[in-house]
Amino acid sequence: MLEKIIYVAGYGRSGSTLLDMMLGSDPRIFGAGEMSTICRHVWPNDEFCACHARVRACPLWSGIMAEWLASSVDPAAHAKLQQKIEPVFAPARSLGGATARRYGEETLALLRITAAHAGRPVLLDSSKSPGRGLALAAAAQAAGVDFRVLHLVRDPRAVAYSMSKPMKIDTEAGVQKRIRAHPAWRTALRWNYVNAGADALMRRLPDGHGLRLRYEDLVSQPEAVLNNVGIAVGQQLGTIAEAIAEGAQIAASHQVAGSRIRMSGPMALRPDLNWQDRMAPAARAQVERISGGRMRRYGYD
Repeated sequence: MLEKIIYVAGYGRSGSTLLDMMLGSDPRIFGAGEMSTICRHVWPNDEFCACHARVRACPLWSGIMAEWLASSVDPAAHAKLQQKIEPVFAPARSLGGATARRYGEETLALLRITAAHAGRPVLLDSSKSPGRGLALAAAAQAAGVDFRVLHLVRDPRAVAYSMSKPMKIDTEAGVQKRIRAHPAWRTALRWNYVNAGADALMRRLPDGHGLRLRYEDLVSQPEAVLNNVGIAVGQQLGTIAEAIAEGAQIAASHQVAGSRIRMSGPMALRPDLNWQDRMAPAARAQVERISGGRMRRYGYD
């Protein structure tokens, strides 16, 4: 039975896959990965699960999808619903109505089935899209499901540096499509926009049902941050927080989509701060000019 949804909101390259793996170490939490991608490309393209099987052969996801599709859900039609409902600015979501209700019913049904097949009452969806979070918050409230949000942020200079590096297709390593390099100014603008949407999501939550956390604090002070996360999501995370802080390995089990680290097998926590020494000064200055206000709001110099 699905008792609780934990939703990770924020911008890409901010460590959501890592956070998913950390929280998925708890025996009550299933770290599902980016569930918004299932109908958009994971299932249609038969991409790889973190278990290294393609999803249509994965013992977990094949069963989940068989049950969900048996309820007459059409993955292509659901993907079109997502296009209308999940953008940060989405009139169809804001106005409610039949489209929003159908999206909520189908999405919650998938999450319930996933939790049941995983055998864990708490489902973590690290899709990041604030629009999806807003839609899920409304659907969960209507259905009486406990909904919590973790707004994960990372220094936009680090994000821009990561986004400046292209990636070639390597499906078995978790890179399902060619990723182009993006200029720093574009990343800074989008970082502002998406995190503004995540701020809006946080304002919609009841007191104590959300937490903003920074990637840099998570990797430098994992025990303290995870204990704060536990309070925000209503889960006792002290045991895994202490273990991770002491160097225990973490691993993805059946995450879909997300960073390629989910395909790497068990790993200890490894901070990624390379941008500090390698980012071009001009690119750094671009990001600081565009994102300075929100950077200061989130505690970045």
